[in-house]
Parts: sequence; structure tokens; C-alpha cells
Amino acid sequence: MKVINLSYPISKKIEFKRPIVLAMGFFDGVHLGHQKVIKQAQKIAKQKDLPLAVLTYDHHPALVYKKLEGNAARYLSIWERKVDLFAKLGVDIVYRVNYNFAFQAQKPQAFVDNFLMRMNVDTVVAGFDHTYGAKKATMKDLPGYAQGRFNVNTVPADRLDDKKISSTRIRRNLEDGHMLTVNDLLGYSFETTGTVIHGLARGRTLGFPTANLEYSEFQQLPSEGVYIVSMLVNDQWLPAMASIGRNVTFGDHNPVTIEINILGFNQNIYGNEVKVQWLKKMRDEVKYTGKEALIEQLKRDEINTRTYFKNNS
Repeated sequence: MKVINLSYPISKKIEFKRPIVLAMGFFDGVHLGHQKVIKQAQKIAKQKDLPLAVLTYDHHPALVYKKLEGNAARYLSIWERKVDLFAKLGVDIVYRVNYNFAFQAQKPQAFVDNFLMRMNVDTVVAGFDHTYGAKKATMKDLPGYAQGRFNVNTVPADRLDDKKISSTRIRRNLEDGHMLTVNDLLGYSFETTGTVIHGLARGRTLGFPTANLEYSEFQQLPSEGVYIVSMLVNDQWLPAMASIGRNVTFGDHNPVTIEINILGFNQNIYGNEVKVQWLKKMRDEVKYTGKEALIEQLKRDEINTRTYFKNNS
């Protein structure tokens, strides 16, 4: 899969020799709704024996016109994860557009002429709510701007529990720690990538040694609490329990950390890059009166974690 960076205006040095079928969207999370769009584009590409391409953006489009804070400035899938998901869906080419003011300020017709026509599109596929151009034109408007030069295919909303699947809905459930719903909406387990670093080694003194994870500040995390997770270490997925929190039993002003206890694991993995799949929230973070109460709770958490994997193996 090729990744090609584009900016406005597209450099004259870039050639688009072969026609493509193009799926458009920001695709944050590459959830089931996004997958429906890409799979529809893939179906058309196979029928026409053309490459499957995706047009997406390097950051939230909203960054151009307003200040984003907190989770609104973070992503369900950071760029590396998004590329991996595109590859798994069989995408041949990813066009990553720098979404700046000049790009956004194009009128819809200019966007079609400057980008879609330059990219040699045979067919453009997008969700029904996809917008483009300064006036936020919709997919209903695209055939008019296309002027018969390419085909347009609009994909209706995908739904779960009679509600639209959307990145906004996933963000809301992620903030509430509803991982079962998050993973149902994504169509895969929500994942965080990071590097194992040294912490304060409190877990070891409690009998529950943890791997402390340094993670991307651009990745949205589940809500603070204790979770059942799987952790990929040296190409092997291992059962584990994880805490996202501030270690409130040991102070009131600690930073947020991710600490993961891998069940029955005692290898030194400092410096390893690992992946964590968030499967289920067990409980909120609680401030205990002492180590003993915390240890008893961790023992119960371990029992619940082992039971989960036994029942879901």
C-alpha cells in the first residue's frame, strides 16, 4: 500500500496515470460505518479492475476554524493505526491531504476540479454525510459538480441498535468506559500502542508488577478505571488487567498513567513497543485507606480477569 502526501495546490510533479476508485472521508477510528464505505469502493474497484484509493486528512478538519481541547483534540486512531486498518481493508493507495485554510477555502467546484479530477478518479464513494469545500457541499451535490466526468456512489448510514454508527458515538462511549459498545461499533477491539517505561514500581511491592505504558498524547483513551485487556508482547497476545488513573491511593495530584499487570508474566520488557486491546471495564478507580485494601481489590480484579478470558477463549 502506498501513502502519498498531498497539499493545496497539488504539485505538478505528481502524476496520476491510472484511473482509481476513491473513498473519501476523515475515517477517525475506521469504524463499521467507514468500513462499509471502503468495502463498497473496493467492490467497485474489483469490478472495474482499478486500484482502490482513500482520500483522507492529516488532522481534524476542525483545527482550521476552532480551538480543540481535551478529547476533542485527540483521535480514536492515530495515523499509524489508521494506515494499518486501511491496509487490512485492502486499500492500494492512501492520499493524505494537508487540511489547511487554503484547502478548506476552496469552493466545492474548485475542490472537484483541483483534486478529484487531478487524481484521475473513475468513481468517488463516500458516506451520505460527507462534506467538502468551503460551502460544505454534500454528496447529493457531487454529481452536479462532477458534470458527468466521474461516477458518484453514496453509502447510507450504518446502524447498530437502531442508532447511527459514528465517531462521535464511539467517543462518547469511550469517555464512559463502555468498551463492549465501543468495540461493537468499531468492529474490532479498541487499541493503544506504546512503549514500556519505568514507573515507581508500586505494583511490584503490592505483588502485582505492572508494565507502565508511554503512549501518544494524540490518542484518546478510555475513561479512568480498571480494565480487562489483551497485551501484545513479542508477537503474543497475553491476558492482562490495566489501570488508567492517578494512583489516588498514593496521593491526590498524580499524573494519569497506564499500568498493566500481565497475568503470570515475569519477563523484563522495558523498552518494548507493545499494543493493548481494551476489552471490558471492571470498575472505576477508587481511593483506598491503605495498601491492604488495595491488594484485596486487586486480587478480586485478577479473579474477574481470569474468569473473563476463561469464558471468552
